[in-house]
Amino acid sequence: MEKFNSAVFLKVATPDKSNAALYANALFLLMLLAVGFVTPWSIVMAYFVETIVIGLLNALKMAFCVGFKRHNGGTQGFGIILFFLVHYGFFVAIQSIFAFTFFELGGSTFFTDGIAVLKNYWTLLQLDGMWLLLLSIILNNCFSFVTDFLGEKRYLKFTASELMIKPYLRIFIQQFVVVLSGFFLVYLDAGFIAAVLLIILRLGIDLFLVSLRDNSASIDKVADWYASKNAEVSAEEVKKQLKIFTE
Repeated sequence: MEKFNSAVFLKVATPDKSNAALYANALFLLMLLAVGFVTPWSIVMAYFVETIVIGLLNALKMAFCVGFKRHNGGTQGFGIILFFLVHYGFFVAIQSIFAFTFFELGGSTFFTDGIAVLKNYWTLLQLDGMWLLLLSIILNNCFSFVTDFLGEKRYLKFTASELMIKPYLRIFIQQFVVVLSGFFLVYLDAGFIAAVLLIILRLGIDLFLVSLRDNSASIDKVADWYASKNAEVSAEEVKKQLKIFTE
């Protein structure tokens, strides 16, 4: 376990070309927060909206996978993308109701009706600095899509069916981190701490995912470690699922 920690987590925290954009984005958000250009509420809600951005880009990734494979004789149709959008939209709506209700019960002055999802999303778009934050998040995700997924032709490695399940676990973790930060924001009235906590936790998660995706030694160690703890799965099966999850 000690070797696992030193090998993986040292790689996670070391700045390099693969994670430079993540560090730059986190520092940019911290700077905006420090100078008061954005509020803690804006930071927390911007990460919440990123859920939608990730889902739309995942649908686009699925479209590239289907299109390429159909061009080369594949039979899978584009209907799976529509199914994903409907299913993912329902998933996001349920999580949104839960989060908005959580903030409502905490006495939020922004969100007074947790079930009014569209109204709440419109409200959060009016928060100070939100449009700049959303622009930063959209550009960061699109940059990753172009340089990693398209630039490295990852659509050759996956099927649309495999990518369909990819965002859910990541989004669940992301929303959990948002709600955890919201606890500090709403119930402890520690908005600055909540925003900084969210930025740091999200940075840590993204660094870990990039490390697994771009470093074969790291993903091998994680897969071997997990397989050694769970005899019913092989290391190769774990590696495949990790590659899908970190895509």
